[in-house]
Amino acid sequence: MVGAATQKLPPQWVQLSAVSSPPLGSPHLININQAALYRFDNDTASPSQSACNDDCAAQWPPVTIKQGGNVYLAGVSPQRIGAIQRQDGRIRIAVGGWPVYRYYAGDTKLGDLNGQGIGGTWFAVGPSGKKVTR
Repeated sequence: MVGAATQKLPPQWVQLSAVSSPPLGSPHLININQAALYRFDNDTASPSQSACNDDCAAQWPPVTIKQGGNVYLAGVSPQRIGAIQRQDGRIRIAVGGWPVYRYYAGDTKLGDLNGQGIGGTWFAVGPSGKKVTR
């Protein structure tokens, strides 16, 4: 779902696909709903840890999955995918160690990248986990 929407329970499966679209020059990840996925520079990749919780996570919901769930990939190496436990106990997906966010609440339609560059710390995430800049 794109836009501010609550995910009551983590899904049994998640799909991550690498796509190229303007205005970004490099491939970035989207989910099954074609929402852009983001990463946060205040998070860490080693160890993989999220700094976005509570009110922050309401604007930038994490990509969560049920423990033992499946991750389907298109254009992403399986070796880049990991999982970490959030403060609330849910399991979330990481790419290249970086925790991944399902969308930005300001993204209201398919293909929106309104979260790109916000605060100089939020960026679309590439298939290796690196941030994608314009």
